[in-house]
Amino acid sequence: MINFHHLFIFHTVAQMGSFTRAAAELKISQPAVSIQVKKLERNLQTTLLERMRTGVTLTDTGEVVFEYTTRIFSLAEEMQLAIQDTSGLRAGRLTIGSSSTPGECILPLAIGIFCQCHPGVDVSLDISNTQEVIEQILSRELDLGMAGAPVSMSGLASFPYVKDEVVLVASPTHSLARRRRITLDDIAGESFIMRELGSATRKAAEDALTKRGMSARVAMELGSNEAVKRASAAGLGIGALSKFSVGPDVAAGYLKVLKVRGWKCERPLTVLYRDDSRPTTIQSAFLSFLQTEKPLPPVPF
Repeated sequence: MINFHHLFIFHTVAQMGSFTRAAAELKISQPAVSIQVKKLERNLQTTLLERMRTGVTLTDTGEVVFEYTTRIFSLAEEMQLAIQDTSGLRAGRLTIGSSSTPGECILPLAIGIFCQCHPGVDVSLDISNTQEVIEQILSRELDLGMAGAPVSMSGLASFPYVKDEVVLVASPTHSLARRRRITLDDIAGESFIMRELGSATRKAAEDALTKRGMSARVAMELGSNEAVKRASAAGLGIGALSKFSVGPDVAAGYLKVLKVRGWKCERPLTVLYRDDSRPTTIQSAFLSFLQTEKPLPPVPF
């Protein structure tokens, strides 16, 4: 018989890539971790891990076992969620992933309202790029997610949450911010501050410029919406950001939205979830809440 405790320790070592980090995660000693993995290897009559000075790597057999342990412990978590379903929405856990814009500007409000109605539900929100969110939903590390671009992929279901608009912003002291009429030609030679490559916001803005026969002269690329806002407010260039992310800054007078004639950049914010399994009561309730209530932060312009 396979010892599932040994399997779980091996699974943690494989995930963490190190006996030391796995021991810290499991809150046991490193020698204890090593002993349990060796027992599993002896039981399976194979070598699962190659020990190196910098950590561990999986052998070919280890890769196979790790693939199975991932499925085993995902099913175990699914079993726990199914048990929690017997208590309805009085208790349980919901894991959500999101790209930057919906994760920073849309979901905190939605999660807050949902948790006020269901205070026994524990909700976690992880912000990363869209591809990571998709992979984690498919591997069952996340229950659902939200992305700043439409996604069509086998194993995923989705629905549009709201139509977002990428707006151009600048410091109130910027020369264009003081003009009533701004054309696309006026912004053609300006310095742009953009999100990093791979950002859905940046791609939407650059696609909108390309459709108009233009390209952005990117003077600075930054890894967060907040950084782009701060650089734009400092007068370093024109920022391209979701209207939902700049609302408070525009209301406070730190940024001004440039009304550029001919500029239109819209994209859907999309909810993603697995389509190959029955959602739990909590997952169904939150998806229904998003579809029917659609809470959104105010946009003061």
